[in-house]
Amino acid sequence: MGIGGFLGVSVAVSWSLTLCWFDVTRRRLPNALTVPPALAGVVATLVALAVGQPQIVGALLWPGIYLASGRGIGGGDIKLAVPLGVVCAAVGGLPAVLLAIGLSGLVTGCFAAVSGSRTMPHGPSMLAAAWGAGMYFGV
Repeated sequence: MGIGGFLGVSVAVSWSLTLCWFDVTRRRLPNALTVPPALAGVVATLVALAVGQPQIVGALLWPGIYLASGRGIGGGDIKLAVPLGVVCAAVGGLPAVLLAIGLSGLVTGCFAAVSGSRTMPHGPSMLAAAWGAGMYFGV
């Protein structure tokens, strides 16, 4: 990995840790940290479709499921699901997206069961699951 790759990963890790901090301490994912990546994710999906990369459509599954569920998922989680879904789909297609969705729910559920709390921040689990799926599928 060259300096560009190192810088890109450093920015992604910093963004992830900042989002985790906000979600754990304030139970919010700030629009300033979720809207720009969500918009970039939508644009990236449209560009990929325009150049003949239909496997990227799987990226929209994650936010689509959260939108359809209607309960228990905050708006910040839905906005975060867009760029995470795009990255997972770009790295490993639909299997990576499905793995990340499943892992995020499992991790949040386990933390809720252990803590006894009915409400848990879900963003950290989403980020950890996306990083895990990305590493498994070859980032």
